[in-house]
Amino acid sequence: MSFSFSSRIPLIFSPNSKYLAAFGACVRRQFQATSKESVPLYKVTKLSRRNGEISTKYLPTSEIMHDSSIYARDLFSLQLTSKQERKTKRQIKTPRTAILPRGKQILLNFGAIRAVVGTDEVWLFDAHTVAVKEFALELQNILETEWKKHENNEEHLNVPFELIILEAVLRDTTNIFQRRLYLYEPILSRALDSVSKDIFSDGMIRIAPLQESLQAFELRVRKSLRCISDLLNNDEDMLGLLITEQHSAEKSGKIVEYAEHEKVELLLEEYGRRLNDVLYEINFLLTRLHSTQEFLQLAMSSFRNRMIRMELYIGITGLSLGIGTAVAGFFGMNLLSGIEEHPAAFYLVLGGTSLTSLVVAGSCIQFISTKSLQRDAEKHLEEIETLGNALSDMNALDVTIKNALRNSNCTMSKEEFGKALKRYHALDKIKQAEIDLLFDSLDQDKNGTLFLDDFPAYSNELIKEQDQVMLLETEEASTRSQPLE
Repeated sequence: MSFSFSSRIPLIFSPNSKYLAAFGACVRRQFQATSKESVPLYKVTKLSRRNGEISTKYLPTSEIMHDSSIYARDLFSLQLTSKQERKTKRQIKTPRTAILPRGKQILLNFGAIRAVVGTDEVWLFDAHTVAVKEFALELQNILETEWKKHENNEEHLNVPFELIILEAVLRDTTNIFQRRLYLYEPILSRALDSVSKDIFSDGMIRIAPLQESLQAFELRVRKSLRCISDLLNNDEDMLGLLITEQHSAEKSGKIVEYAEHEKVELLLEEYGRRLNDVLYEINFLLTRLHSTQEFLQLAMSSFRNRMIRMELYIGITGLSLGIGTAVAGFFGMNLLSGIEEHPAAFYLVLGGTSLTSLVVAGSCIQFISTKSLQRDAEKHLEEIETLGNALSDMNALDVTIKNALRNSNCTMSKEEFGKALKRYHALDKIKQAEIDLLFDSLDQDKNGTLFLDDFPAYSNELIKEQDQVMLLETEEASTRSQPLE
């Protein structure tokens, strides 16, 4: 029996062909699966205050927007991670913090918690993470405890649900930051100890990841603290966080009193102080790390200086030997100089060459010696100390110039300047070097005398004083000239 493939083609692609129907069904199922996977799904845990039950499911963006009062742009503030994004190897996101009132709900993005809080229900996003799972269980225990207290005491009904959630989020985040800080301390101490013991290894490279991690941690804490500070500076937002009271006031046609924001203010101030303490501790750890880095840099600089010094000594030795080599080369040209027959020529040349080499080597060593550098450094330090002491009491300098110029016919010599400065200076003993430094700096003409024209500000002030004195004298003279009635 013969078979022809060309004869089977019309059967496959005919409208009533079962092959074409199966192919269409396969394509349709593939398209539906692809379209479903293209819609981002977010794992959400819902926790109700009434029954304390936890339910977790995947929700698309449309359902989240439909069942909540948040805006579409708020999804950027929440920084949600979809089911599809979790399949990628890395999700690098800049940490954000936000506590925003949104009508009947509150938007929270603080620490590891991303949530939408209502009057009796909270949605916890990114429920796939361990931190959110543990927080949901902890929150369930808190609500169960509050409900038991409510059964024994009716006053616990007045505790707003949103404040319970807000405090739980702040407390959980602050505790996580403090625990993380305790983890950093031994790691940093061990790293710095190992680096300090072996300063010539790649210590700077080893502590670089630790510094980067600490700086990222500092950024998270600083952003959290900034979020709380912004809320504390905005009374309207703090009132907006009381969504239960806002809802009750709206039903009764009233307005929430302005003083009610103190409930939120006291809560935020407490955790703001705790975050501030954590930030101080992080700065202390970073200061230790920077100090160690500076120590390593100084140690490496000292080692490089020793290497440079050794190279200098080798160069000086080579220069000294080069002098002898040059002399030997001159005599090695076998040219007649007239001293070949002298009985002591060899010893004279050898002694002169050696002495010249020693003088050159000694001069170079003296030039780069530590004592010479130390003398120069001490001289510069004395100049800095003199300048610092001279500028330690600027009030005395101001009064000295002002009074001395007033009482010395607008001129002042160095002796008069020194006497006046000693009289008004706060220190009992002011050195002559300090007086000379100040006088030489103020004497712009370098003629040994200070003039009133060298100080325009004092000149204008003295002219005003003289004008006032002349005015008073004129008024007094006119008063005396009037006859008494």
